[in-house]
This record gives sequence, C-alpha cells and structure tokens, in this order.
Amino acid sequence: MLRILLLLGFIFYSFPSLAKTVYANGKYRHNEEISTKEGCDNALQRAKLDATQKGIGMTISSEELEKCSQIDGESNCERNQFFLATFNADFTDIEVLDKPIKKTETLSDGDISYICEIKIKAEVEPIKQINDPNFNFNVELNSHNFKPGDELAMEIGFNSHMYFTIFQVLPYKNQGNQVYKLFPNEREENNYIESKKITLPYNAKYEVYFPEQIKKKNIDEYLFFLGSDEPIKWLEEYTDLNDLKSSYINSKNKVKTKYKQYTIYR
Repeated sequence: MLRILLLLGFIFYSFPSLAKTVYANGKYRHNEEISTKEGCDNALQRAKLDATQKGIGMTISSEELEKCSQIDGESNCERNQFFLATFNADFTDIEVLDKPIKKTETLSDGDISYICEIKIKAEVEPIKQINDPNFNFNVELNSHNFKPGDELAMEIGFNSHMYFTIFQVLPYKNQGNQVYKLFPNEREENNYIESKKITLPYNAKYEVYFPEQIKKKNIDEYLFFLGSDEPIKWLEEYTDLNDLKSSYINSKNKVKTKYKQYTIYR
C-alpha cells in the first residue's frame, strides 16, 4: 500500500493580532500498551486541535481524512491533522482547566479501556498566508520508507536565491526536544543557495536509525524545510514545532516552508 505524503508550502508575514479565546476539550481512549501519560498527551493534542478548529474555523478535508485513516491509522492521522493545524494557527496562551480526568471502562469482551479527558482555555491566532510563486523550492526524498542503517538523501530545486535550513521533527518524543537542526551543520556550513538544484547531503551522511525506547513496529518522522530571504539565527534544537515557529513567524523576513513525512520500520 502506498503512503500518501503531505507537502505544504506557505509564506509567512507578521500581521496585527487577531487572537480569539476558546474553550476546548480532548478525550483519548487507549489500552494498557499506552501509558497514562501518553494517553493524556494525546488527549491534550486533541484539545489543541479542537481549539484550532473553534478558533480559526480550520477543518480537514474529507479526502485528507480518508487518506490518513486508510494509510496511517487513527493516532498518526490525528497527529498529521494537528501538524497541519500548527501551520494555520498560533497558540499565544494555553491553560489546562482543572486536573485531567482519568477513568477506566470494562469492554464487552472483558478488556479494560483507559480514558483521559482534558479541558483547556486557549488564545488562538490565525496565521496569514501569502503564496509567492517567485520565492519557492521543491523537495524530493530518495524514499519515504526506511529501515535502520539506510541513508536518507534529497534533491531540492529552487527558483530563487535563498537561505535554506532543514530541521528534523520527532513528534513521538515525550521527553526532551522534538526538533533538531539538520542543515546547515559543521560539515555543510554554507546554507545560502544560489544554484537551481542541490543534492543533500553533499559532505555528510544522513543515516536512519530506530530509537531503542520505541516499542512500536514503525514510527513517522518529518523533515521541515525553510527558505528565507535573509539569514535567521537558529538554535540547534527546539522544544517542538511551535517553539521553532516562534523564531521566525514575527520576523520581517520572507519565509517559505514545506515539510515531508517519512516512515522508519524496525
């Protein structure tokens, strides 16, 4: 079965605040293979998605829902939906109301179902997006499915000179940072691109490995690509995608972004 990958591109500019206060709910049901913490993290993610939909009216198309439900399964489908939402909205404030509600239910077959419910109050601000066909790039990966030890490579085509940066996003990480700068790096320092096409890596190897702490058979990771008309001072790591986004979304720079998803099999 083919995996359908999402490739999105936006130009971001700073606009007056249009933040809206919303109240949202998230509920996640899971079995004993998923920890209580992970279950409540997923409930919080659902609450944030609910807040985004209420705050800016964002919905996921029926076509996208059908694709991800057939290919990725429920949890990955929801993660991709929230990933999409982060490009359209900015959370200026999130408050968890009361303690998460944790309970269990006995199913008809005797199995135990664990439930976590979370209510939040959030300030949601839409991000104005402007397409500029004269400031663009396209990315092609050598594969979208990898095993440990495989090497990841990519070709990027440009229609304009730009400063180009790549981040690796690990959404499954529950502790520590989720976003790491992949390019430029100590072996590939120059990220001002004047060529129409480049191949990466050109002086390094991007080797794929499967995290030992993950018990699942496969995981999804993302590469997040940013092109800017002026250099931006990036950190080597960020807490999550929203933390990274805060580094450029209010700048005066023109920034083009895209991302690619890939899967690693144990």
